[in-house]
Amino acid sequence: RLRSSSSSSSVASEEGGGKNDKDEEENGERTTIGVIGSGAVGCYYGARLWECGEYDVKFHMRGEHYEASKENGLLLTSVDRDVHIPPTLLQTYSDPSEIGPVDWVLLCLKSTGLNAAPDLVRPLLKPTTRVLAVMNGLVDEDLVRLIEGQGEEDEPQLTKCAATYGGMALLCSNRVGPGVVDHSYAGKLTVAVASSSSSSSSSTGSSSFPSNEDRDAVIDLFAPTSVEFVYEPSIIRGRWSKNCWNLPFNGISVAMGGITVDKIVTDPGLRRLAYGVMDETIAIGNEALRRSGADSEADPQLFLGEVERKAMMDLSDGMGPYKTSTMLDLTNRRPMEVKYLFRKAVDTAKKLGVEAPHLETVVAQIEAHQRFH
Repeated sequence: RLRSSSSSSSVASEEGGGKNDKDEEENGERTTIGVIGSGAVGCYYGARLWECGEYDVKFHMRGEHYEASKENGLLLTSVDRDVHIPPTLLQTYSDPSEIGPVDWVLLCLKSTGLNAAPDLVRPLLKPTTRVLAVMNGLVDEDLVRLIEGQGEEDEPQLTKCAATYGGMALLCSNRVGPGVVDHSYAGKLTVAVASSSSSSSSSTGSSSFPSNEDRDAVIDLFAPTSVEFVYEPSIIRGRWSKNCWNLPFNGISVAMGGITVDKIVTDPGLRRLAYGVMDETIAIGNEALRRSGADSEADPQLFLGEVERKAMMDLSDGMGPYKTSTMLDLTNRRPMEVKYLFRKAVDTAKKLGVEAPHLETVVAQIEAHQRFH
């Protein structure tokens, strides 16, 4: 796997915005990025892309978040380094059609809003556009279907842009107010090619190798940034590796009625439950890899196991009283990411013949919370 530089760069400010204050002619020659879903995740990675000074970054925002950012700029407070994009340099739009076609779309919607993706994303597309979906859950095939206007039973086939990617973020960030996002922990972004218009079939469900062009494009995108970036050759492995955190910790935080991560890792019973869900997740992901054609003997490193198990628990042990995104949805009475994050995981287990009793029980509780609250 390839990793971009994670070295620090100077704090962006109105006085020192690096290459972001180039004239319009030079801006037009730079790679353009449209951020759709400018919340805690979109603003974090969008700000990191902006601060390196290499890109023309445009944010789609709504409501008071849009109004406050337009007036005061976008502020990212961070344990690593703060970024302020002043209003004189911030490009923010309330209508995605005003952004127009871009080279990259950074799509950071909640999966509950996936059906809105066509109206938000299509105005930004041209044949060479690449779409990076930094989203939770098993969304990749449906994203292609929605962009293309295909039915639920259709085999996803990408034609309207160059490629789509799945982004798996291990990031603790929250939007704490209009125009303000706080980053409190971690920030690693793992990316895999999900589908490509240059391939005869979608790679979302196959073991076909991404092209060098699709791989190199996303590696080059994050190379000048301070983001801890890892390229993942398999979208199946990437999504199920992230599920090794999402399913136990987002899941238990909601199943228990809304508790923080520190309570899960410090309670002996809940810690055992987290491991139980994680082990089932690993089993499902590995079976999905096998069904895609991966060979555990020829390429054992491709399969999930103790490395991921330890990494996810170590990460959680250091989070403190972090409120998971799904817990925040529950406590704020917002729709939770039940379909793509939880239900699809259980349905996949059943389809593959993998027993997952801990996961099924947790998801049943989550679905009950969704119905009753």
